[in-house]
Amino acid sequence: MVKMEQEQSLKSRKRHVGGTLPYLLALPYLIICALFLVFPVISITVHSFDSGLNGWIAVARNSTYVRAFRGSFLLAFWTTAEAAVIGGLLALFWAPKLSKHSWFLAFVNFGAHNGGVSLAFSFIATLGTNGMLSLLLKHIGIGMLADFKLVSLSGLHWAYLSFLVPFMCLIFMPAVGCLKPEWLAAARTLGAGKLRYFLKIAGPVLLPSFLSSTTLVFLQAMGTYATAQAITDNRINLITLQIGYLMQMSVFNRSDADILSVVLLLIMIVTTCIYDVFNKRASKWIG
Repeated sequence: MVKMEQEQSLKSRKRHVGGTLPYLLALPYLIICALFLVFPVISITVHSFDSGLNGWIAVARNSTYVRAFRGSFLLAFWTTAEAAVIGGLLALFWAPKLSKHSWFLAFVNFGAHNGGVSLAFSFIATLGTNGMLSLLLKHIGIGMLADFKLVSLSGLHWAYLSFLVPFMCLIFMPAVGCLKPEWLAAARTLGAGKLRYFLKIAGPVLLPSFLSSTTLVFLQAMGTYATAQAITDNRINLITLQIGYLMQMSVFNRSDADILSVVLLLIMIVTTCIYDVFNKRASKWIG
């Protein structure tokens, strides 16, 4: 009897240790999240009201900040629309072939995560004023890039597309891969061709996943900082560059940076909620 009680006590202690061990292992990660995510958000939210509502009104009336938001939205919508179409088509074409062409997945994965200073250097060295391709075309008499300026919204557009297109392809490809071959076989049995199958079956099934993936691409484009800063050196008026400049260089307008950060955070939260709505609809068909 005593031995059974000892065994039960030992088992209960093991269950207790096993239940608390995952939380202990996750504690360093939670501390890092608190230091780099939670506390900064609380800090900028509190400091954005240092001047009361007058600070918010002044920021709303500042034409520089308004143009920064306009430029960021224009660039984000422009690149998101193109990346969604091109990346979506690539996913539709390559998803059924991944078993034989796994190299494409590695290529897309690299492109989706290739950003920041390394990507900026690649574009400057290739398409900059003294870039390899620019000088080569100029030397052979082709003026294709004569009026092209990398330090502009159109120049950033190409830089953004270089990682947004593979990013869209990468996150949309699993949804395409979940299409069941039986659906196409059943549609063909009923006399439907590939176009009708896509319009009536595959299209409606993939639409929520496509929209949720497009929302993530917009978030990526709207919040990109390192690539734009490295290419333009703050010579283009984007909201992320404005926040970075005010945080690092400006002493007197720190509260403006906090207000702009909170506004950008609210935009991201709203966009994330839209993504969650589309993602829940997509999970009904694709899990």
